[in-house]
Amino acid sequence: MSSFNGLKRIAATSIQNTGPFILGNQLDPGTAGQVIVSNGANESAAWGTNSATLPNALTMGTNLSLASGAASFNGGVADTINATVPTLTGGNGIDITGTSITTDNDGTTINNTGGTGAQNQVLKVPNAMTAGTNINFLSGGFPIATYDGSTALTISATDTNTTYTAGNGIDLFGTIFSTDNDGTTINNTGGSGAQNQVLKVPNSLTSGTNISFSSGTTYDGSGSITINLATAPTNLDLTSSTNIIHPPNVFDYAGDLRMSIEMGNFYPNDDSSYFNIGVEDDFSAAIHGTLRPLTSSLEVCGYFIIPANYTATACRIDINDSLGAAVSRVIVITSITTYGSTGYASLGAGNSGAEFSFITNLLGASDKIMLIQIYTTSTSDHIRGGYIKLTR
Repeated sequence: MSSFNGLKRIAATSIQNTGPFILGNQLDPGTAGQVIVSNGANESAAWGTNSATLPNALTMGTNLSLASGAASFNGGVADTINATVPTLTGGNGIDITGTSITTDNDGTTINNTGGTGAQNQVLKVPNAMTAGTNINFLSGGFPIATYDGSTALTISATDTNTTYTAGNGIDLFGTIFSTDNDGTTINNTGGSGAQNQVLKVPNSLTSGTNISFSSGTTYDGSGSITINLATAPTNLDLTSSTNIIHPPNVFDYAGDLRMSIEMGNFYPNDDSSYFNIGVEDDFSAAIHGTLRPLTSSLEVCGYFIIPANYTATACRIDINDSLGAAVSRVIVITSITTYGSTGYASLGAGNSGAEFSFITNLLGASDKIMLIQIYTTSTSDHIRGGYIKLTR
């Protein structure tokens, strides 16, 4: 469309303008603060108000608020941001005056009026130290009675206890200590550096029967002597019947002579070719090391030699089950003739678990041996051993 004022349409990529912009047929220069607003396609631009908003609103955080009371601000309207400042209160040791924070010191033991930048500094300790007996305080070369840390100090001690008293066995002459000896059994007048030395023992040793001293009948340790046997001992006759030396497997137990049962002497009887016995070695406390029949109703038989000059009068053999509980089994004792003739003799019978006496005693002899037969009844029987009672 053509303009009545002679203005022409301009098509350009940029416009440099130093004067006002005039809009519309009314030649409207607009008012301060207005912006050019588009009225749409094929419509003339006009002056208007800038009503644009922010794409992301600003939300008020802690201690911030808008004068309008709104929770956020997007630029749509003018508003004012206010901040809430918390009130600070001084506590123990702190003073707050306006915006100034200082330490609250007593001014006696600690202060902040001196030092670089009014720093805190200790003036003295709250409690003073008092000088005790033989202790001296010196400050600046002058003695003082107490010290609270406010000045430099020198502590010195005076030793006034120079009196020593000699006790038992000690002599004191001035500042020299020496031992006070009787001069009879101990002395310090001889030896290197007047050392203590024993002269003799306080009680003498007297020679007894068949003993003599080269120095006489007594000896007190004051010299060297020789000890002699006054008479030579008679020869010891090991073949004499008065010498009592028991065989190594015979023990004197409370006046009884007991020959230990040797477990390796036992064998199975000959009632069956498959009978046998074995040593229990499973390390069970109740049965470890015992003999166990491997077939029930097995007779376990053992041979034992009675030592010369001894007589067998009784015996005891203990048997327990697999749990260690004692069981009672029949035991038969016989005497077997080993050479020169044949035969056997019954010595008696009893039960396991207790000592039983023989009806006939067996005197130790070169042609006699004792046969012990144990009648087991179960493969859980365990023979522990025992003893043969002897007299001499």
